[in-house]
Amino acid sequence: MADFNGTILTTQGLNLLAQAQAGETLQFTQVVLGSGTWSSTMNPSSMTSLVYPSQTVPIQSVSVVGDGTARLRFVISNSSLSLGYLLSEIGIYAQTTSSPNTLYTVTYANNPDFIPANGVTKIEDVIDIYTVVSNAQSVTAVINNSVMLATMQDLYTARPEFSSSTPTDLYPGKIWVSDTQPAMFYNGTQWQLFNAGLVDGFPVSATPTPNALLPLNSNAQFPFSVLPPGIGNAYANPINLTSATADYMLQPGEVAYISFTSATSVPLNIATTNGTYYEMDLVSSNSVGTSSWGGGDIFLNPNNTTYSNAFNYNELAYITGGSSAVGGSSTFSAFRIGWGFSDVECTIGNFTTYKTVKGIDTDTGTVNSPLMHVYGTQWNDTTTSWTSLGTITFPQQTSGYVLVRRLA
Repeated sequence: MADFNGTILTTQGLNLLAQAQAGETLQFTQVVLGSGTWSSTMNPSSMTSLVYPSQTVPIQSVSVVGDGTARLRFVISNSSLSLGYLLSEIGIYAQTTSSPNTLYTVTYANNPDFIPANGVTKIEDVIDIYTVVSNAQSVTAVINNSVMLATMQDLYTARPEFSSSTPTDLYPGKIWVSDTQPAMFYNGTQWQLFNAGLVDGFPVSATPTPNALLPLNSNAQFPFSVLPPGIGNAYANPINLTSATADYMLQPGEVAYISFTSATSVPLNIATTNGTYYEMDLVSSNSVGTSSWGGGDIFLNPNNTTYSNAFNYNELAYITGGSSAVGGSSTFSAFRIGWGFSDVECTIGNFTTYKTVKGIDTDTGTVNSPLMHVYGTQWNDTTTSWTSLGTITFPQQTSGYVLVRRLA
């Protein structure tokens, strides 16, 4: 192994150390190995990265020695190395609660070792490096368990501890044997009996905790407060976007709720992308009877705008008192989804080459109520991206709410 000089704290490392001494946790995140050459005029404390990073290796363990230093153990392996390099510099990265991952300390070797690429020669070296932590109250590390090599000292330390008192040198997996109770192991947070394990992923115990039965409300339904998030994000507990100021990307199964009062324009604030599919319910709550109908189309304006005559519309209309359905076609500058005061149920498909809305609207407020349209409307544009589900516009002031559920 190359003869490395002592580690040098960088300026950023000194800042992290000061934060750790003030009570924040100092967490070591990774070790970076490099093949750069340090000039005689370089100031190592001003470094923010190695001169020539060549390999990043995981930390295997960290322990505070007790003299103001910490020992980091890492493994150098060439199992995934495609290009060999001269190991001349080592950098240790760390972070605190208030500062991001940064170069904490560095060291340099004047006589570097060559680390060969993966091939005939296999390299697996366990390296210990020491760095200053002073009187930091909490020192941890991001541990990667994918590469673990044990030294003889590790094997000695990992022996079961035979003691009548609780061990103080703790690490996950430590075994404690006592003459007053069954053998136990430390799971990282507490001591656990060997006979308290898992069966099919469920904990078993000689003294199990009884399951809690969820209460039902007066309608024999689970109240919102006890529903798990995966269930509560559907119709039982929708995501309220009524006061949203930015678009929200619904995940499959999630439902958005938007309420409005005396509105002629209602932004949905729902982000969308190619390959998504939705069902939407528009519920108008106006008390309009059979004589308050102002007429006019209800539109869904994709991307919150209009596109001149870019939408083909076809419908079958059923009128109370009519003898048969009446068909019709038209061209609009947005998706036509309803008429006058409407309850609308439709599906929305967003595919770059096929953007469409299909549905049924039932219109009220006229002597011919209800008037029903079964329709399909398609956006004749195969290049424009549909990124915001859009805004619903009404021909007259309307109150009610919208439910949008993402299906795919």
